[in-house]
Amino acid sequence: MAGADAGKTTFGFAKKAAKKKTVAANGAEDDVAKKEYLTGMGSGGLELKDKKEKVVKSIPAIANTFEVGTGRQRKAAGHRAPSFLPNDAAIEEDAERFEVAARLTAGGGETAQGSGTVYGLTKMGPKDGDVKLEDDEKPPPPANESFIGKSLQEKELQAFREDVQDLPEQASLDDYESMPIEDFGAAMLRGMGWEEGKPVGRNSKGLVAAVEFVPRAGRLGLGAEPAPKPEVSDARRIKPGETRERADVMVLPEGPEGKSRNVKSLDEKLVKREEPGPREGKMMCVVEGRHRGLECRVLTLTKSEGRSERAQVELKTSGEVVTVRTSELADFGSGPADRAMGIGRGGGGGGDTGGKKRERTGGGGGDEKKEKRKREEPPPWLYPAIRVRIVSKSFQSGRLYLKKAVVVDVVSPRECTLELENGEVLSNVPQRALETALPKRGGRVAVLAGAHRGKRGKLLEKSGDAGSVQLNDDFSVHSLSLDAIAEYTGAIDEED
Repeated sequence: MAGADAGKTTFGFAKKAAKKKTVAANGAEDDVAKKEYLTGMGSGGLELKDKKEKVVKSIPAIANTFEVGTGRQRKAAGHRAPSFLPNDAAIEEDAERFEVAARLTAGGGETAQGSGTVYGLTKMGPKDGDVKLEDDEKPPPPANESFIGKSLQEKELQAFREDVQDLPEQASLDDYESMPIEDFGAAMLRGMGWEEGKPVGRNSKGLVAAVEFVPRAGRLGLGAEPAPKPEVSDARRIKPGETRERADVMVLPEGPEGKSRNVKSLDEKLVKREEPGPREGKMMCVVEGRHRGLECRVLTLTKSEGRSERAQVELKTSGEVVTVRTSELADFGSGPADRAMGIGRGGGGGGDTGGKKRERTGGGGGDEKKEKRKREEPPPWLYPAIRVRIVSKSFQSGRLYLKKAVVVDVVSPRECTLELENGEVLSNVPQRALETALPKRGGRVAVLAGAHRGKRGKLLEKSGDAGSVQLNDDFSVHSLSLDAIAEYTGAIDEED
């Protein structure tokens, strides 16, 4: 601070820029002062900037110097390599010369040698008085000199001299300084007509971003999946640097339709190929059991001693969470999954038939099939105010699979009106799409079949496919099939 008494405030600053070292052609280092310009002052200090602005570089393309039938063009304008094809005047001159020679030879008066024209093989050599020069003493041939009559060594020497003449001017050190290495490739493309953000090519059509092809695994055909990792015994001896685990196969993420991809952009990363089998969060197909043919997402995997591994899955159609064995799950695209979903055989394996083949009825008409279907249907068991579960995989496109509902009204012996837990009402629901739902131990039930149909009671115990029910009217206990009872949701005063 200075000049405080005069009411003036002044300050000064100085910054010494570091010297930039450059390497000269002879390997010596030159110290060049780097100039920086002050553009302002901020909280962090001085704001400096190089005055030199970035310039878009462009390297002009070298024109092609070769023409079919003519040869290589020379560097000078209009100066081309000689063409060895005779023109029309040379053809006519040769025709006249051969015609005269043939006439003289056939006439017998004047010989061909007397006409001054020599025919046949003639050994070329230096004429009298000429001095034979060595190859290094010979002057450079003109650019348009012909190769005819020259030895192989002379032809190579002449071609070399022509190539040297066609070389561009040698670049200086300043040229190298002005062209950054990281911009060299883009500068060459600009010289050939490329612009930023446009595709490369004559018609400017194609991909703008660079792509990279990802090869398939070795000895793997189109559409095939690599085999799972083999089980390696711990007893096998391994060499130094080896590992007991096989290297992971890196692939591209699947496309929007689940198809494999083999082309990626330069910024896209490869991921480890998913091994077959259940894994948390993976979408799979149920291929066995009552949920056969349905798609699901694996939530958790649990393994208990003495039991097979279980998986808790969420069904895709209805969102219900069920527990299945991991052996009942398969990857999409595998044989078991295709068979369970009816892919490739025209059948809906995931329907109410459970994937079983329907028995053929030989030669009978439609009436016989209807009678057989009628005989296979169980007796009617629908009853008002009971709780049921929707078990049809095709009813309402599967969105209500395993949903519970209450029978509001029985329209016919095998059709009813349901009310779902969310309040939705369904009409004309067939009995074959439902099954009975049971309460917990001690819950109220209604008997749906047998001698005690219509009576209500309390569920005491469940064992296998049967349950012990105590009736309300006489307090008697009976063992009934679980299919013959259902949870009763009616009012208590409606009971007998």
